Amino acid sequence: MDHNGIDTRGRRFTIVGIMVAAMAVLIVARYAAIMLPGDGRTPIETQPQIERGPILDRRGRILAIQTRLDTVTAWKPEMENIEETAGILADILGLDAGELAGRLAASEGFTIVQRTITPSQSDRIRAAREDGRLPGVRLEADTGRSYPERGAAAPIIGFAGVDNVGLTGIEYMFSGELLPSHDDTDAARQALAMGNQVFLTLDLAIQSAADELGQTLLDDHDADHVMIVVGDMTTGQLLAVSSLPSFDPNHFRDFTVEERRNRFISQIFEPGSVFKVFSIASFLELGGISETDTFDTSGGYIADDGELVITDLADYGVVTPEQIIKYSSNVGAAYASETVDAGSFYAMLTRFGFGRRTGIDLNGEERGLLAPPEEWSGRTRPTIAIGQEIGVTAVQLFAAATVLANDGVLLRPQIVDRIVSPTGEVIRRFPREPVREVLSPETARTVLRFMNAATEPDSTARRIQVDGVEVAAKTGTAEVFDPDVGGYSEDHFIASTLALVPAETPQLGVYIMIDYPKENGFYGGRIAAPAADQMIEFLVPYWDIPRDTDTVTTHPGRIVARDPSLPELGDTVPDYTGLPVRTLLPLLGRDDVNVVIDGSGWVVSQDPSPGTPVTEGMTIRLELQ
Repeated sequence: MDHNGIDTRGRRFTIVGIMVAAMAVLIVARYAAIMLPGDGRTPIETQPQIERGPILDRRGRILAIQTRLDTVTAWKPEMENIEETAGILADILGLDAGELAGRLAASEGFTIVQRTITPSQSDRIRAAREDGRLPGVRLEADTGRSYPERGAAAPIIGFAGVDNVGLTGIEYMFSGELLPSHDDTDAARQALAMGNQVFLTLDLAIQSAADELGQTLLDDHDADHVMIVVGDMTTGQLLAVSSLPSFDPNHFRDFTVEERRNRFISQIFEPGSVFKVFSIASFLELGGISETDTFDTSGGYIADDGELVITDLADYGVVTPEQIIKYSSNVGAAYASETVDAGSFYAMLTRFGFGRRTGIDLNGEERGLLAPPEEWSGRTRPTIAIGQEIGVTAVQLFAAATVLANDGVLLRPQIVDRIVSPTGEVIRRFPREPVREVLSPETARTVLRFMNAATEPDSTARRIQVDGVEVAAKTGTAEVFDPDVGGYSEDHFIASTLALVPAETPQLGVYIMIDYPKENGFYGGRIAAPAADQMIEFLVPYWDIPRDTDTVTTHPGRIVARDPSLPELGDTVPDYTGLPVRTLLPLLGRDDVNVVIDGSGWVVSQDPSPGTPVTEGMTIRLELQ
């Protein structure tokens, strides 16, 4: 019995040993399958692939798209010379050779050298492998996110990291829409599972123009930052958000968190005199002042304690509310603030949206700074009236300006226009979204008239002079608080301009902010207003805003008839904007250039831009609507 027991136990040990050995073999085989490089390509046709949907501008131009790129891996046991391998890879990938050699040497075997490299980098590595100079190095098929417009609206679009995870911006906020649902993936295990397409309200042509202008301002004035915002004031849709310096989301890891910051929704600053339009609008709506009231500004604003608190750049004498806006009188705005109580003024400002998030579909939006009335000092009310002692964001200013353009109704800012399925079906639209009535239509129109007066020859926004189009504008020069000195800086200013066009019934709004200009002036009227003029000059023909100088013809509808003659195509590309398709037809017969006409109607944009040198065989693309 003992013999049988011993024999039985032996058989059991043998069976267990075989099972353990088999399990070990399976584990090693599985580890090898995962860790050991194969032929450099993942057999994507044998497994379902998840395709993140594209992000596009309002006209369908690609801002973000899924790509299939290579990831570089290395298997240490096959490498003959780590230093030589690291040197070759570092030269191709733009890495530090010493740091890479250290990583490879410290590895126990398998190393991911760099994810989702460019096609040209893949070609160079593949050539080096074929020459036998990179033993142990493989190219593994991987998915990545490509941003063809690089820094254009990068803080808005955001970026996605490894494994298609959206990390910020639209990529983060709409990740659930951009990635296919689990049900979609399960239903198409042998096919490519596609995510939805997200169309933004941004217009790439306007965005490019804003970026170009912003870079010029950044360079000319040696500024810290420049922001240019363009929006459709009738819908609340943002058409361009240029925040410079920007970053390249294709290489987002090369930039700091601060450099990737979305300043449009997160930078809080004192708005300065631009804010007077909202202050005066509040006082008019509350009945504290009327159009005919006057304020003597000659002696400056004297506080209750008898101390001179607020002054103007010049002595404007006795001013009306319109002249407070026209000349940007700090003293006049301060005295006007005394006509309403603090609680009512605060309530009006919150109705404009200050001190609150706008609710735009972007992550990281700040509330701004607006203390409750019980925390105000005796000087807070007049100080806020001139745009100090209050902190705003650019998106708040844009939203508040929609009140003036929509007969007193505040609109929610929109950054997404529509979501479209992979098959082309519109799943969701983001329509105009009124939030609340802030002003009466009469008050809103009155303030627009005041702002239009600010563009007259003797006014602060006089450098905005668009031929045939009236503009409503307000300039600002804000001081910046310096915590190191416990007061306002002597040289750090923010120059800004808010402009609405056309003045009487605004279609578009432009806000320009230049943070810390150190060269060639710092006053908003001197450096931001001319920039607004330049931006509007681009927008008027592009958005088909009629000029007083246009010949208007009406038949069943309404068209703007301009000179139909075709400009000569000589050494440089002329401006074709506004021309009808029939005028462009002779261009199609040219042999020296290739002319592509997209759409019908009139030219709204062109590529390349006017003034570009003409070269043999070049392509000129004209977009018509």
